[in-house]
Amino acid sequence: MELIRRPVERFHETLTKNYQRMKKNVVLALLALLGTLSSYAQVSFGVKAGFSSAKMSFDESDGVKRLAAWHAGAIADFELAENFALQPQLLVSTKGYKAEGIDESFKLTYLELPVNFLYKHELGAGKIFGGFGPYLAMGLSGKYGEVDVKFDGKKDEELGETDEDIHGKRMDAGANFIAGYELKNGLLFSVNYSLGLTDVDPNGTKSKNGYFGISVGYLFKTKK
Repeated sequence: MELIRRPVERFHETLTKNYQRMKKNVVLALLALLGTLSSYAQVSFGVKAGFSSAKMSFDESDGVKRLAAWHAGAIADFELAENFALQPQLLVSTKGYKAEGIDESFKLTYLELPVNFLYKHELGAGKIFGGFGPYLAMGLSGKYGEVDVKFDGKKDEELGETDEDIHGKRMDAGANFIAGYELKNGLLFSVNYSLGLTDVDPNGTKSKNGYFGISVGYLFKTKK
């Protein structure tokens, strides 16, 4: 058994290292792309904040209600063409769910990077817009009631009997869908749906984040 276990452990370590390296390369490539776009495209920077209705999906989702949550952060808007834009955002957002029948909430706080590809169309005093794109999020903190959530990826069988914490995966990823209205003075309003596509539970319960959000923001208009 030892002859089998050691190669399997080494294979798992190799996969983990490759996955971490891939995430780093994706982030570096994205930063390089944004740097290139800022040199050639008209870009505006701004801020946004709003409220969310969050809920996690599981293999068995009975007894789970929506959690009142929030998000806030910075946005950039790169004009790619007359009606097209790339809009990355860097947000602090809360996700999770509320347990039905008991006054307990499972609340996770993430640093989230959605990158939305937008189509804009002039209408009235501004532009309507809609689009979609991927997101990548990193867990910062979490609680279930008074119990801490640790983002270390440990499974139940790896924990000691005295361990009372909840353990989860640090990284989350998925898709974001957004629509809204942008006024000519830079004020904007939007709604979005964030669809988690990765299992954030190390035990494989297919626990995926999701939330509906409503936001208000402001873009500081700049001209090249």
